[in-house]
Amino acid sequence: MKTSELKNKGETGIGTLIIFIAIVLVAAIAASVLLGTAGSLQQKALTTGKQTQQEVASGIQVISVSATNGQTGSIQYFEVLCKLSAGSDPLALNDTMFNFDTKNSTQQLTYINLSTSASTTQFGAVWVKTGPDYINNYLTVGDIVRLNFTSSTPISQSQTVKMKLIPKRGVIVPIEFVTPDVISTMRVGLYP
Repeated sequence: MKTSELKNKGETGIGTLIIFIAIVLVAAIAASVLLGTAGSLQQKALTTGKQTQQEVASGIQVISVSATNGQTGSIQYFEVLCKLSAGSDPLALNDTMFNFDTKNSTQQLTYINLSTSASTTQFGAVWVKTGPDYINNYLTVGDIVRLNFTSSTPISQSQTVKMKLIPKRGVIVPIEFVTPDVISTMRVGLYP
């Protein structure tokens, strides 16, 4: 072989090597971008999954709704016995709203940190039973709590009442019932 042919082959080999190195560098950069994006997406998916699980799994179960002082033919003082659904995270009562709707009135109640209070703007809570992980002002698994409040207007017989317990995180609990045809006893069972 002639020297000029060897020189041309050497130049071609160096050019091919430069192209090969460029392809490897571009592939490495693309791989790092893909890995970074995949890691970011995985983190977002884990966060979204955890939030969704809290939304779906967390919730309040209403055991019963009753009213007191029904001897006058109408009721105004309500008690809601409730507990936390199995597998739920502790629920802060300060972050829970309570809507109470009747034919004549609508109330939005917030939690007050006094167990004996029952007003037309706030609801109180009395722990009937505390669970193993009891936290003050929180509803935890194993707790049974009696929420109490006062209707802004007396509710008479055969009236539809709608309630909603709305936690900051978790499932909204709608409750609907019709008051009895005859209200004449001290304690009136309303739900279930």
